[in-house]
Amino acid sequence: HNTMIQTIRRILPTTLIALWSLVTFGLPVTDDSLRFEVLLTNKMFSNIQLNDRFTNTIDITSGRQILLSTSNMFYVLGWGGMAPVGPKVSDAISSFAYTPDGFLMIVRNKELCFMDSLGNVSRLFGLPDKSMGISAGKYVMYVYDQDNSNKKYSLYAIAKGAKCARLFEVPAPIRSVAEVNNKLLFASGSSIFSFDNSKKEMKALIALKRNIEIKSLTTNASGNTIYFSTENAIYSLKDSCMLTITNDFGGVLKYFDNGLIVLNPDKKLVMRITGLEKELTTKLKASKTAVTNKKATETLTNASVINLVKAELPDDLIIKIINKSDVNFDLSVDSMILLSDQKVSSGVIMAMKNAMRSKSGNGSNGNK
Repeated sequence: HNTMIQTIRRILPTTLIALWSLVTFGLPVTDDSLRFEVLLTNKMFSNIQLNDRFTNTIDITSGRQILLSTSNMFYVLGWGGMAPVGPKVSDAISSFAYTPDGFLMIVRNKELCFMDSLGNVSRLFGLPDKSMGISAGKYVMYVYDQDNSNKKYSLYAIAKGAKCARLFEVPAPIRSVAEVNNKLLFASGSSIFSFDNSKKEMKALIALKRNIEIKSLTTNASGNTIYFSTENAIYSLKDSCMLTITNDFGGVLKYFDNGLIVLNPDKKLVMRITGLEKELTTKLKASKTAVTNKKATETLTNASVINLVKAELPDDLIIKIINKSDVNFDLSVDSMILLSDQKVSSGVIMAMKNAMRSKSGNGSNGNK
């Protein structure tokens, strides 16, 4: 078993002759301002005559190259170009990830597999469903349902000895998973959730409009910043503040070496974004100042709530906004009818009533 781990650790670096690692070119950066570096483009695809689409997965090899795959072939990408790894794979690769011990684990159809020292893919055991996603934790691997054909979507933890335990079910496909500080972060539908397995508690961290799906998430080395993406944009989330990094493209994300690697399979694009931490710190300070100034001048009203509903924000997020805001709601009978006509839910209306009761209980009696 230990011999196998060592050979798998060695295979990808030894297959690269002409490729440089990501750290040997373009680094160090002379300043830490936001910087976009192009690693792979559509034209470069054409030059190497690769017509297949990449899967929605990326990882970093021990030789510090980016590992990519099509449905039947692995590739490594460095600053010197891209090279194939091993022979073609039978059946379709849906996702892959390195274990903490250095295994390259692969989900192929309805099987969990590994790559041996020759680059061949061998079966380990069957999985609960087909085309599952896979992510690495500190001690376990996580596999999860990302196929749209299911009615319920589960996340499983796989420990040593091939022990597979289901942790929870959700009503939408799970697109991405990351383990941070003994908790799981996962993207499902338009939301990012946190799951504490020891307490069996799940909570929403952020929610976008219901018709916008979050495709991927990752965290920086300290785990205090979440980066996530949709089809066409990339965002950060830190201290409950969401900031936009770019509206020009989105894709699959991997935080590595103080930078963000972005794969967009449809655009055949791989980018590296550096200088994020300073940029986000500056924006975060400006955003907090703006929010403080806004709170000093604005009060949440019936019209504000109606606008939030029209923007298709989920009820739980609207309720959080109500609970954290200064409010001045009109709760007359006519106003209640108008709120219902505007599709404001009973749960949101109840939160509005509770907020006004709390305001009165604090002695303001409806006046500032």
